[in-house]
Amino acid sequence: MSAALLVHVAPASSRRLLADVNALSEKGPLAKPPALDRLEAAIGRELADRLVAALSDRRHHSAG
Repeated sequence: MSAALLVHVAPASSRRLLADVNALSEKGPLAKPPALDRLEAAIGRELADRLVAALSDRRHHSAG
């Protein structure tokens, strides 16, 4: 069932949903910032850097 058909069979709020879906499809895929940037924003740069360094160090030790 297409989104346009849903507008006819569903409540009026579907018109808003259809407008949102159409707006998203026109913009194309949403680009997410890199994972490190999102991590830094969430927990702070210093802690993010320490966490990544610790995980990298742990990965190198387990691989060798």
